[in-house]
Amino acid sequence: MGYAVAADLTARFGEPEIIQLTDRDGFGVVDAARVNQVLAEADAEIDGYLAKRYSLPLASVPPLLTRLACDIARETLYTDAPTDTVKDRAATARKILRDIATGLVELG
Repeated sequence: MGYAVAADLTARFGEPEIIQLTDRDGFGVVDAARVNQVLAEADAEIDGYLAKRYSLPLASVPPLLTRLACDIARETLYTDAPTDTVKDRAATARKILRDIATGLVELG
């Protein structure tokens, strides 16, 4: 089970942005394979932070992890030059994950 799905990413950032970031062929649609790839990469990164404190996979996904997965995946989709906002959100996500890993933040 992943921490986020394509619908989460689209709901959070809007379909136009996700199309712009994934539509390499110019069809005007979200490239689902690309979205699934970056979400899987975000899942692997998150698992790296959680593995020492939690038994994986988690029984259920806390909404916090869905948000963090989306922020990390979005940054990955910006292959050339992520905006400052995109970089800041991903950096904040990683800080929260470090805090979870060290026990400063608990998953609900």
